Formats: sequence, structure tokens, C-alpha cells
Amino acid sequence: MKYPTKKRMQKYAASVVCALSILTAVQAAPVWAAPVHTAAVSQSAAQQHVQSANWEPTVKASLNQFMDMYGSRSASYDAANRPYAVFDFDNTTSILDVEEQLMVWQLDRLAFAIEPDQMEAVLRTGIPADKLTLTYGADDGDGRPVSIEAAIKDAAAAYKQLYAKGLITKTGKEQPAEVRVSPEYKEFTAKMRWLYDAIGDTMDASVSYPWVTYWYTGMTPDEVYNLAYESHSFYGNPDKGQTWSKGKYVSPVDYKSEAGNVSVSYKLGITVSPEMKELYKTLNDNGIDTWIDTASPVDVVRAAVDYFQVPGVDGIVGMTNKKDTQGRYINSYDYELHAQTQGVGKSLTIDKVIAPKYNGQGPVFAAMDSQGDFNFCTEYKNTKAVLILNRERSDDAGLCAAVAAWQKKHGVTLAEANKNGDTLFLLQGRNENAGVLWATDQTRLLGKKDNAYLSDKALDVISQLDAGKTVKQALEDNTKQKDYQGYKTR
Repeated sequence: MKYPTKKRMQKYAASVVCALSILTAVQAAPVWAAPVHTAAVSQSAAQQHVQSANWEPTVKASLNQFMDMYGSRSASYDAANRPYAVFDFDNTTSILDVEEQLMVWQLDRLAFAIEPDQMEAVLRTGIPADKLTLTYGADDGDGRPVSIEAAIKDAAAAYKQLYAKGLITKTGKEQPAEVRVSPEYKEFTAKMRWLYDAIGDTMDASVSYPWVTYWYTGMTPDEVYNLAYESHSFYGNPDKGQTWSKGKYVSPVDYKSEAGNVSVSYKLGITVSPEMKELYKTLNDNGIDTWIDTASPVDVVRAAVDYFQVPGVDGIVGMTNKKDTQGRYINSYDYELHAQTQGVGKSLTIDKVIAPKYNGQGPVFAAMDSQGDFNFCTEYKNTKAVLILNRERSDDAGLCAAVAAWQKKHGVTLAEANKNGDTLFLLQGRNENAGVLWATDQTRLLGKKDNAYLSDKALDVISQLDAGKTVKQALEDNTKQKDYQGYKTR
């Protein structure tokens, strides 16, 4: 593993340490105890505009208009109060989800630091008692209903057997064939990954998002970082695990358990496209700082930024748990640091951690893909443009995609949208079967042969805009959030 020099690390390290802790430097210090491969802004010549032909044409033109209007070459630019951009990471900066990929790496290699007698309690953490009896389909959410509580007990029981055999280690290792075909290995891997989907699909994000971070209980930030870096370097490498395909865990049919047999599929492959790295660099070259606000654990994304060499990242805020006296994560979220970085928590974290560094102003540019990004991409008054990676969403991200499609249909420019008090929304497509962005606003989802564009919900919002609703009305009238603060209210 190649590591950078101390000089290359200084800007990025200092920014992330600050983002990780606004309380004391001591809290964040363990994150930087081990050497890391830190990306710096490319030393190539500064570029005013994005150049790749793989940007959707309207997106490319609008991004370059944005650089001209709000970058360091514009008359309104204030070097004393630099503008900044905020990016989501999974499925926005990256193609597919680095945290979900790490789960597969962790399960396959049995990389855990949880004591066997603690596993069941860890897996129950944060789940309300009345939610444990919820059920989810045994086969990828379909079919026979299985209770979440039963699956937790089964996973913990299988973990104890694997632990007793000496197969569980903190760093993990490639397991031999005789282990991979063993019933307890199949039971543990399938039940754990099934629980992730089951909890995510049946419970609020405030329960499901922190739940997976508790898998790192007993590890230090450095250990999580190193585990993640290994995962990224495998699944982000086309010669190794970057296959752009799907795998599946299946627990044994005849294995004695409370939940019975389950199966669950998962995706294989992650990357950060050249276009996304170009965008980060171009923003920096135009005097616009770049931040990441992620619902994944901060150490996991820090490792991804380093491995994929995302240039010029000024700071990362992400899910962070409390630590014990030995600097190891425990199964408790650190709310003193900042809110959960999902949903409105992303906005709250910007307000607490990032905006104070910029005289209280919100991001001038934002990038998103899903429901968890809706708040921070719509709530700030001074956000001028939002990039949406199209995943044919029917949640609130679909509302933003609808606005983007409507603005494009009517030829609304950045200047016109901003003059009207609106953000310009931009919809970018990609081909997940090849791990690339491409010059259309349609997306070919992993495993699919046909392109996807807009959900029925998004199409309905376009009809409402055509009938005369404003962007503000379209977003506020159709959001699934009951307590949404409102469009451009921060």
C-alpha cells in the first residue's frame, strides 16, 4: 500500500479532523493515527470548465455556466468568504454503495471485533421493542414472512459457533472452501445481510442507518479505515471484485433456526467516475471548496476518497459512533458530535459543522441521489445548482428529478432559474452495468437491459409543474416528509 507524504496530507487531514470533531482535537486524533493514502487536488493545469463528453449535454453546459457565474473568475466572487459545494457520497460521488460493499467484504472474511456474548445485544441496538416483531419476506423481501427478532437470534447464535472455532478476527481473512460451505457460515452471512435489508425496508432511517455502523463495535477508527480501504481496493478494481454483477447469500434449508431459511442478493462493484473527479477538481480550480456529507460511516468514506483519489476534498462529515476509553467504537451514535447524517440530519450537520466556517452560508452547489439528500439539496437559500444522479427514484429524490426534467424541457437556464429565486436541478444518467456516466439523463440500473428515466411520482410532479405550480409548491406539496422545513428556508 502506497502512502502519501506528510505535506500532501496536511490540508485534507486538518479539514476532516475539524469536521469529525468540533469539540476537541483529542476526539478525532485516533482517526489520523495510522498512515493513509490521501488524495490531493491534481497538480495538472487548472481548468475552468468540465470537459468530459460523458456528461449529459444540458448538465455539462449548466455546470460550466455555474463555474462562470459563481467561480473565482466571476465579478461577484468573494475570496474572503469562499463558496462551497456539498456532495453526498454513496451512489452520488461513487457509483453504487461503498458501505454496502464493505458489508459483503466484512461478512465474507468474518471481520468482526464483537464478543460473542454481545452480538445479539449489538444487533438489537436502536431497534424499538415493538419493531422487533416486524416481518420481512424470506427471499429478498418476498415470500414467507420472517420476524426480525428471530433472524437476530439466529445470526448471533451462528456467530458464537464461528467465534468458538477461531474464525472471527478483527481484520478478517479469506476463508477456505470448507468454511464457506459450512452451515454456520452460510447461516451467519445470510441472516446478517438479510437483516440489513429487512430493517432498512421496515423501519425509519433513524433506526436503519446507524444500525449497520454497530458492526464495527470493538474496532478503532483506524481499523475501520483499513478494513474499508481493503474492501475498496478489491471491489473498486476491475481485475478483482469490480464485476458489476450480483451475488447472493442463502442460509441452509435444513439448519435448525428460529427464522428458517432466508436468501438475500447484493451488488458487486464500486467506483468513482472520471467525470465526478473532474467535477470536484473543476470546482476547486474555480475557488469553490468541496465537502462530503455522507450517511455512511466517516472512516469508510475517508478510505474511499483516498483509494479512488477524489481530488480536493476539504472535509467529510459522516456517521460516527462513540468510543470507549481505549478508543474503540461502541454501539452508540455520537450525537454530541453532530446529528445523524441522513435526511434533515445532513442539513443540521451542515449548520453545525460546515456553515460556521463560511460565515453561516449554505452550499452554493449540492449533489444527490436519494431521499436522504433531499433536505440539504433543497433547503438552503443560496444553493444555485443541484446535480442529481438518476436512479428512477419514487421518493423525494424523484421530486428533484422531476423538476430537473421540467426545467430541461422548458429550456430554463441557470441564470433564469436563479433570477426567479430557484435552484437549477440537473439530472445525470449512468450505466451501472459498466460503472460509467454517460451522455444522457437516463440510467441503466444494475442487471437491467432497458434504461430507466422517471418514476410515476416524478411524472405526476411534472404534470403539476405544467399546470402552473411553482418549484416551491411542487416540492412542498409532494414531499413524503411531514416535518419538512421548506424549500429555501435555511
